[in-house]
Amino acid sequence: MITPNIKTLNNKSRRERTVQVLKMIAIGALIIGIGAVPSPRAMSKLLSELALGDNQRNRKYAGRKIRELKKRGYLEEHGVRYAVSDKGQEILSREHITNLVIPRPRKWNGKWHFIMFDIPLTDSYARQALNKILLGMGLVQYQQSVLIYPYPIKETVLHVCRFYKVARYVSFVTAEDIDGFDKLKRQFGLT
Repeated sequence: MITPNIKTLNNKSRRERTVQVLKMIAIGALIIGIGAVPSPRAMSKLLSELALGDNQRNRKYAGRKIRELKKRGYLEEHGVRYAVSDKGQEILSREHITNLVIPRPRKWNGKWHFIMFDIPLTDSYARQALNKILLGMGLVQYQQSVLIYPYPIKETVLHVCRFYKVARYVSFVTAEDIDGFDKLKRQFGLT
């Protein structure tokens, strides 16, 4: 078993905490006045959401985190309060996209669902990001720029494609008879 190093774990939890604070501010669960720290009640709720104990050290950490978000441009002034900026909304949107899950029906209908894409080199970042997210969702690479999944994927995948503005380069196909059928059935744990 491969264990991630501590730096990777710290970066992940740091990103998760950033996203959690932004989400709380976006939905109005955490209201911060300009030039002020959250009220003791709001700070307590924030620490609880971040799975941190309510102590002086963690309160200082939360205050630093909010100041960091302001400095990085993830928060902007709205009247006498802060709100999530466009830059912060992009972080929340990206997090939402990476956490999408393809719904799985109880029973497989015997059909295979393909996504094929031919994204230009000028959009290589989007192509790499799309491929990484789709593989993370459980799709399997069937050929170069062709991925396969045993359950319907179109709606979920289109959501990701629209986010990266590459939907026009993507096609979907459904098939019943494919090469490598038995191997793919085993790979996906189908009976």
